Amino acid sequence: MTMKFLAGVMIFVIVWLSWAGSPVSYAGDGSNVSAVNSSVKAADGQTYDKISTVNGDVHIGRGAVAEEAHTVNGSITVEKDARLGSVNTVNGSLNIHEDVAIAREAHTVNGDVEMAPRSRAGGDVATVSGDIELQGAEVGGELRTVNGDIDLTDGSRVRGGIYVKKNRSWSKQDDDPVKVHICGTCVVDGDLRFERPVELRVDSGAKIGKVIGDSVIRK
Repeated sequence: MTMKFLAGVMIFVIVWLSWAGSPVSYAGDGSNVSAVNSSVKAADGQTYDKISTVNGDVHIGRGAVAEEAHTVNGSITVEKDARLGSVNTVNGSLNIHEDVAIAREAHTVNGDVEMAPRSRAGGDVATVSGDIELQGAEVGGELRTVNGDIDLTDGSRVRGGIYVKKNRSWSKQDDDPVKVHICGTCVVDGDLRFERPVELRVDSGAKIGKVIGDSVIRK
């Protein structure tokens, strides 16, 4: 084995280790970008297919386009004017900035969902153990949660209704009512279905569908 060959192998190993140890992976042009133990980032104004990681955050830059943004243990932040097909995480929050368009769903399990003014999701927006806050945003599907509060402000609109599901595994949290607030300029076109105790506050002027549930406290 020649010295030249050994030198080439060492250079390859050093480069590979440097890449593998990097805390952030940056998306390439028009391709899938994935990681396991690092965060991933889609650059401003660029187009990608899938942006994903397992243990890390996902950051979608301003005006970026991607078919899917996904992580397991991490939060997802989507900057202004971005366009996405779907946004999903398990243990993390969803932070959707102004003028973002999500064609389908935005889901998390253990995390909050925040949607800023003029952002829109065409499908359902859901969490299990987290709050949902819409600030002048629109949801084409349904809002769903189990243990989190829901707050609609600044003319937000939900076309598919609100569903607060019963926790199938008993939890002490079931004793505390979920708080649902709908502002005076907000609209919920579908039914409000509550399978567990809910404290419902609907401001004057708000438009909502039918309220379904045996344990609803109107504030």
